[in-house]
Amino acid sequence: MTFSRRDREPAARRIADRYRLVERVGAGGEGVVWRALDERTGRTVAVKQAKVSVTGAGRKLRREARLAASVDHPHVVACHEVVSDHDELWLIQEYVPSRTLAAVLSDRALSEARVAEIGVQLASALAAVHERKILHRDLKPGNVLIGEDGRAKLTDFGISRSVVADETLTDAALYAGTPGYLAPEVARGDPPTEASDVFSLGATLYAALEGSPMFAGETPLARVRRAADGDIPVSRAANRLAAPLARMLDPDPAQRPSASEAGAALAACSGGIAEAAPPRRGAVHRFRRPIGAAAGIAAVAAGVLSASTPPAPAAPAPASFDARALDPCRLTDTAALRSYGRTELEPDYGNFDRCDVLLHRGDGSYTDVKVELENHPGNPPEGELKRVGTFDVVGGPLQDDSCTRLILVPAGYIVSVTAGDDPGAPVDLCAVADIATVSATKTLSGNETPLRKAPFPTRSLAEVDACSLLDPAAPEVPGPPKPSFGRWGCAYEGPTGRVRVIFDRGHPLDDRNGARTTQSGREIRTLADDYGPGTCRSTVAYRPYTDIDNTPMLEAVLIVVDGDQPSERLCVPATTLAGEVARRLP
Repeated sequence: MTFSRRDREPAARRIADRYRLVERVGAGGEGVVWRALDERTGRTVAVKQAKVSVTGAGRKLRREARLAASVDHPHVVACHEVVSDHDELWLIQEYVPSRTLAAVLSDRALSEARVAEIGVQLASALAAVHERKILHRDLKPGNVLIGEDGRAKLTDFGISRSVVADETLTDAALYAGTPGYLAPEVARGDPPTEASDVFSLGATLYAALEGSPMFAGETPLARVRRAADGDIPVSRAANRLAAPLARMLDPDPAQRPSASEAGAALAACSGGIAEAAPPRRGAVHRFRRPIGAAAGIAAVAAGVLSASTPPAPAAPAPASFDARALDPCRLTDTAALRSYGRTELEPDYGNFDRCDVLLHRGDGSYTDVKVELENHPGNPPEGELKRVGTFDVVGGPLQDDSCTRLILVPAGYIVSVTAGDDPGAPVDLCAVADIATVSATKTLSGNETPLRKAPFPTRSLAEVDACSLLDPAAPEVPGPPKPSFGRWGCAYEGPTGRVRVIFDRGHPLDDRNGARTTQSGREIRTLADDYGPGTCRSTVAYRPYTDIDNTPMLEAVLIVVDGDQPSERLCVPATTLAGEVARRLP
């Protein structure tokens, strides 16, 4: 994908009744790229139009989005969604004002310091891609964007392959990749691997140092033959980077480093001219701390949490932020928790104000670290008040097999951090919660507000106001509405009881969710005592989707009724209110 500065032809067309095309910024082998305005969020995005004349273009575009969307990393261009507009398909991506590395190299070769910097960033991105069991298969200067801020971003997953799903295209070429950047084994017809991606990264850095690709001036077929023979030239411009570059370009894939090892070597051998960029939340890496390190980390966190007595927290400031734009996943640093097991980010489960990190212990069990955004209640929550960095934090001991910390954010909201596990699990949950709290406060202390990188999917519940789904004057509603964070929930409380409307993302409904009815064309499931004794919950199915692991999921609206009546009798108003929600949903 090429984000060039040419072809600036204006356009007023709107795609999928949402994305207004502004200017054409590039074209690739399989589509045209436009800068566009997302009229729902006001954000600028890049949209890539599939060329319908290309065999399998629609299938390929959806696959590109699905694979790339599963990687959340600062040096990978974010893919948001694929939308249909009449007979066309469009890929909605993060917009990066940039030039491709290929365009940069058409002007000049880069200094070794600059190549090291780009190499560390791309190696970090490639490591995150490989951790998601994805192969890029076409890493080259044309698929690297250099932003106006100088950062490199990996893009164009058009021929990427999920190792887990073993997805391939029937119209795939005899070999995957671009001559001049092909690993020898791929040029010989072997299937690509993570090691072949690392070779392509090395070939890209070689081209950045030399100003031209390996085997420049030869025909594409000659380049493939030279690569197949393992006839790899040595970079004349490399000095301090000569050793790591040689390892990446080793003809034997077994001798090449992993992407993360390559990044570390590039940084170490550069003599300090580059530093390894930390992975964005969501990237899972193979690095495991020694078992004894967990206690040390917990001790450090506990030391921070037991700092000197803080001042009383000030009253919350008026909300001056867009609640729906805040991203709880950007407050979850998986790297800080890896000593407790393999980390897995759950960005699309539960309500939209929530993000989970699962800490897998290897025996099928796991600890769940949940980060949620909440409205500030006005008065400080009850609990022990401590100072963490520049923030007041309310905490307490382990309760009901979970431990919670509340970070009081001066902007007027609360970040709730909860570590939970099965009864008797061999984990110090409060130590886990303390580590996650320290990580969150460090992010909150930075200059950048933790905003979402991608808009919500089209027609998502995230765009709906939960308080608009019920009539406050209805006899089943006991009091005035009280919206929750982001208006992704709404509570009505009065002398006769309480009604809650809660947005939720989870597995598709079945008989375990209760008795089935249908109203206004929507499936409704109702179950007594699901939220404890004296409650009844009705669930209204809304929008099916797939999560980052391609698992079928469902957005739904929960109506929970609490009261003094028997639970079965509470299911009558719950079902009535669920029907009202079903009628009002867009």
